[in-house]
Order: sequence, then C-alpha cells, then structure tokens
Amino acid sequence: MKTRIIQSEPELQPAASAEADAVAPIADESETWLRRAVVFLAVAGYFVIGVVHPMGDLKVGDDTALYLGIHIVQPLFILLLAWSIWLLVKDLPGRAAQIARIAILPYAIVYAIFDAIAGIAIGQVVREANGMSAADGAAVQRLLDGSGGVDVMGIVSVVIFVASGLTWFVAAFAAAIAVKQVGGLGPTVLMAIGAAIFAVGHPFPPGPIGIALFGLGVAWLEYRREHAPVPEAQPILVP
Repeated sequence: MKTRIIQSEPELQPAASAEADAVAPIADESETWLRRAVVFLAVAGYFVIGVVHPMGDLKVGDDTALYLGIHIVQPLFILLLAWSIWLLVKDLPGRAAQIARIAILPYAIVYAIFDAIAGIAIGQVVREANGMSAADGAAVQRLLDGSGGVDVMGIVSVVIFVASGLTWFVAAFAAAIAVKQVGGLGPTVLMAIGAAIFAVGHPFPPGPIGIALFGLGVAWLEYRREHAPVPEAQPILVP
C-alpha cells in the first residue's frame, strides 16, 4: 500500500498590514500639503515684498512707513523660507541634504539680524531725521552717505549681501542639489538659478524674479513627486 504525502503550498501574504496601509497615506498627504502651503506662503510673501520694496537707498525726507512695515514683517517670511527648506530636505539622504539642514539655522539668524533688523534701524533713523530741522536732517543724510568719512549705507549693504545673501544661497542651493534624487535635473536647475538671483537681494528686480524661479522649481518638484510611480508591495511567503 502506497502513502501519498501532500505538501501545502506556502501562503502569500502582503508585507504590510491593511491597517498600516490605511494610515500611512493620510500622514504622507498631510505632510505634503503642509510643505506646499509653507512654500507657497514664503514665496508669495517675498514676491510681494520685492515688488513693493522702495527702490534704492532710503533718504532723509522719504516716507518710512512702507519701508519699516516691510522689514517688520520680513522675519516671518525668513522663518517660512527656512521652514520650507527644512520640509523639502528633512527626509532625504546625502551630503547636500545634510548641508542644507545645517545651513538653515545660520540663514534664519543671520538674515533676520543683518537684513530685517538693519532695515528697521535705518528706517527708524530716517524717520527721526524727518522730524528734525532741515540742517539736522541734512547732517544725518551726510552721515548715511558717508560724507563724514564712514559710508554707513555702503557698509550696511555689503554686510547684508555677504552675510544674508550667502547664508541663503548655501541653504537653498544645497536643497536644490538634494532634491535632484526626487525630482530630477529640471527642478534642481530652476531652484538653483532662483536661489542665486534671490541671493543678490530681495528688492526688485532680483528679489521677485529669484524667488519666483525658486518657487516654480519647487512646484515642478511637487508635480514630479505627485506623479512618481508608487512601488507595489511585494508579497512574502508564509509556510
């Protein structure tokens, strides 16, 4: 008499549970919309700031309300830009992403101190000078122009450009390189060009043009992220 031994085939089961599959997309979607909202607010805010920013240096006799208002709200958008870069690279591997994450804090601190606060200080000096006599106002203007031997406005402009522009460029350019692994070369090039132009300064023309290009690069990146193929879950064998 012959005996047959029947072996059961191993069962196929999905690698992840149904409950985990239901929760993960919700978390990813909420983070995606947070990232997009923060980037949009930062880019739109700085675009408006660049468009309405007074052209040239502030002079005694000029209206200071708009100038002071811009530099009072500017720290908010500095923080939003810093947060944007963090959200873009926080989960990415690689040296460029690491540099971007490290450079965010110096950018936020230095840009706020040397640009926003310096702008508020200059605006307040001009505002006080506007209430002085004509002779005293002219003396303040000569001081700002460097007629007394020290070019105050020139020194402030150089410090702002070197400190603020370079810290922004390092963080934003590193982020542009880091996201290449996600969005490809196109968004990286657009973000890098925008970062370089915006580093020149936030007033018009470089400010709005640079931040708009940077924002378009991020939008292109988000489009590619949205339409990237989702890898299928591989089944595992359960004996």
